[in-house]
Amino acid sequence: MKQLKKWYLNLSIQRKYLYCTLSITLVVLLAASFFQFMSASETVTEQTVKQSAGVINELSVNLDHYFDMVENSFEYIANSSIVQEELESDKPYKSDGSELYSYYSRAGQIRRLLLQGYTSIYINDIQLYGYNGANHLLSNDRGINEESSEISCAMAENANGRCVYYNAVDENLIYMAKQIKDVLTMEPLGVLRVSIKISYLKKMTLTAQESLSAHIFLLDQDNNILLESAGENMDLKDQKWVDQINGNSGNLWLDLDGKAYNLVYQTSSETGLTVVGMIPTSFLQKTARELEKTTVMLIGISILLCILLANIMARGITRPIEKTSNAMKKFAKGDFSVRLPEGRADEIGAMNLVFNQTIEKVEKLLKQIVEMEMVNKDIEFQALQAQINPHFLYNVLDTINWMARKKGEENICRMVTAISNLMRASISNKRSMVRVKEELKYIEDYLFIQETRYGDKFTSYIEVDEELNELEIPKMVIQTLVENAVVHGVENATWDCFLYISGEIQDDMAVFKVKDDGVGISAEKLEALLKMEEEPEHKAERTHTNLGIYAVQKRLEYVYHGKAKMMITSEKEKGTLVVLEIPLKKAKEIMKDGTSGNDIG
Repeated sequence: MKQLKKWYLNLSIQRKYLYCTLSITLVVLLAASFFQFMSASETVTEQTVKQSAGVINELSVNLDHYFDMVENSFEYIANSSIVQEELESDKPYKSDGSELYSYYSRAGQIRRLLLQGYTSIYINDIQLYGYNGANHLLSNDRGINEESSEISCAMAENANGRCVYYNAVDENLIYMAKQIKDVLTMEPLGVLRVSIKISYLKKMTLTAQESLSAHIFLLDQDNNILLESAGENMDLKDQKWVDQINGNSGNLWLDLDGKAYNLVYQTSSETGLTVVGMIPTSFLQKTARELEKTTVMLIGISILLCILLANIMARGITRPIEKTSNAMKKFAKGDFSVRLPEGRADEIGAMNLVFNQTIEKVEKLLKQIVEMEMVNKDIEFQALQAQINPHFLYNVLDTINWMARKKGEENICRMVTAISNLMRASISNKRSMVRVKEELKYIEDYLFIQETRYGDKFTSYIEVDEELNELEIPKMVIQTLVENAVVHGVENATWDCFLYISGEIQDDMAVFKVKDDGVGISAEKLEALLKMEEEPEHKAERTHTNLGIYAVQKRLEYVYHGKAKMMITSEKEKGTLVVLEIPLKKAKEIMKDGTSGNDIG
């Protein structure tokens, strides 16, 4: 990470701008393209599913129309007076379809009725069977499968007048049968049966099958498969999906033998037959995949355009900066005649104007320097006589800080800054109340000095609730407690010590804790600290404040009128805990009224 940061900082502004622009643009572009693609893909897939459902619905209508036509022929034949008379006759005709009939005979008339419903293109045979023994048959191959015929007739008898369907797989036929009843008494008279060629029905499904790359199924009222366009396709041997069909129409997403399908089905309200289209998901997503290719291509083109435009913009911004940089280099070498164009109205134009004005002022200042050389001698003499004051000390510390920073001594810079901050807080800052975040800054500076002094022997951690940052408290109060912990807890310890400072709100009180695991304070010394301003043996070591534990306690009592509390517990060789409780309500009243005890030194 550091190497990456160093690499980035060493880049030219043009490349930084270019890389940042491209990164942001790329993220936005990819995110927008991704969500746009997902939305479009979902929409396209949804529309494809709807179109597929429409194709299946159209196929269902065509098949329904076909079977409805056959059923209407059944109704016409069954309700014919000739057929009714034949099925009620004591001397019915028993024909196998091979004998000749008289044109005007009842058998001849029935044959013509059967011919009206018989078309050899899609019907293999049609048979009228009466319970009185009547049997009329028209067959394409002069023969029928007696077993399949009996099964379909039995199904028709159990259906009580409803058309039934039976799939004779071995014969490549679907048998359709209906029981005939007396038009007046509704007594069963016989059965009208027809066998339909499955090959013809498959031709009807061919268009839907090819347009959707789908497998087409036709189910009867009991969800038995009558027609299967998939043939011997091994991928569709698992037919558990049939049990999931529920209702008149709908669609299901299935996973059969590792392949995903969208199952669309439509049930006819007239015949009760269900047309099922099993469409591969790969077909539904075909358009989405084409959309994906288009999206990737557009993203690639957009990235190239972004690179071109970002490079043009980067050069347009950085070129004036390069001119300014070159002018500054000439100026640094002593060329005061260099000038930058001022015709621009943007920030660069304003910078050029300031640069030119600065050079003019520098030229004037150089002239004044010569005139001030004599005056400087007097100033130097007065400076030798000047008394050392705080401001002079601050300036000296700032100078040391600058020199250390120039040499790359960051620890010295930090140390000098910390010392300067503490001196300003204790000497120049005349306010008696400061915000908690200011007090924490004093503590951080003090702890930095001590941690630098003791090295690995001493570490600290500060954890204060941010809600307390703006609260005003007496200056250097917590800092004094921290200093006391270092002097009395850490200094004499022979082990590595840890100091923890915390602040939180508890029951409308601001509770500050200073805890160390140092040598601890004996009961006698603790009592002495609470009764005197500071211990004589530590006077020389106290560098930032003259407040002792006793003075801190008295000042809290004065500012908060006895409502603030300070508790100290210590155990030999285990450390010390100081708890300071300040009432929030009283502290806020002091902040609002401005009665912060400014007369307290």
